[in-house]
Amino acid sequence: MSELPENQIICCDCVEGMQRLPDSCIPLTVTSPPYDGIRTYGGHEWNFMAVARELYRITVPGGVVVWVIQEQVIDGAESGESSRQRLAFANIGFRLHHTMVMARRNGRQYSPNRYGPPLEYAFILSKGPPRYVCLLRDKPNTEAGRVRTDAYHHRDPDGSVRRTSQRARVADYGVRLGVWFYPTGKHHSAKEDYAFQHPALMPEQMAEDHILSWSRIGDLVFDPFAGAGTTLKMALLNHRRYLGFEINPKYVRIAERRLRECGRES
Repeated sequence: MSELPENQIICCDCVEGMQRLPDSCIPLTVTSPPYDGIRTYGGHEWNFMAVARELYRITVPGGVVVWVIQEQVIDGAESGESSRQRLAFANIGFRLHHTMVMARRNGRQYSPNRYGPPLEYAFILSKGPPRYVCLLRDKPNTEAGRVRTDAYHHRDPDGSVRRTSQRARVADYGVRLGVWFYPTGKHHSAKEDYAFQHPALMPEQMAEDHILSWSRIGDLVFDPFAGAGTTLKMALLNHRRYLGFEINPKYVRIAERRLRECGRES
């Protein structure tokens, strides 16, 4: 790749594809890698450390990687793989900006001795302080419209505490919390029935929420495990450029169709 490709999904191994990209070229990655061995994805294997190192190299200073990963239960116990990956990212040089929980509303009992399925995390990794953050404000405030006095406490280096206060009108909506809930399944995770030929779709709303939170209009959004193209589709619909790598030709065809169809709608 002599030039940085954009608005494409390329059928290739993601590490080989990233190795052909220049340093510090991607402002935002939103991706969800295969979870342990729970799905075969066509039998393709991948090397976590090789992916993590390449992601760090290609991320711009201040850029963000959203890494969505679910803990898996193996032989009755959680594998711990998500924790190992999180610490490995920090050792490579990523800043662990935020750890969020992506909760899926599917209503099923996962196990007779567990409170639902293992948690699904979104690790928000940044190369230094994030260059852009737009926190989503859609949490209704119970005291909306009321004028409230907020107190702030500042501790000085000598240990003394200064107290300040500020009166302000409570806004209609506040910043949402770090646990996000999404319905899943047909007509929820994706609108196209054929997209469910992929065994593990990221909900479209999840991808969109992260794209809006960590990127500007016109930014390039990357997904090294593009799958059925959810991240790429939501980037396109939200006026971002996109680039995806996907090793499985079947999923590439699904993603290309979704992008063609949503391109006609946008």
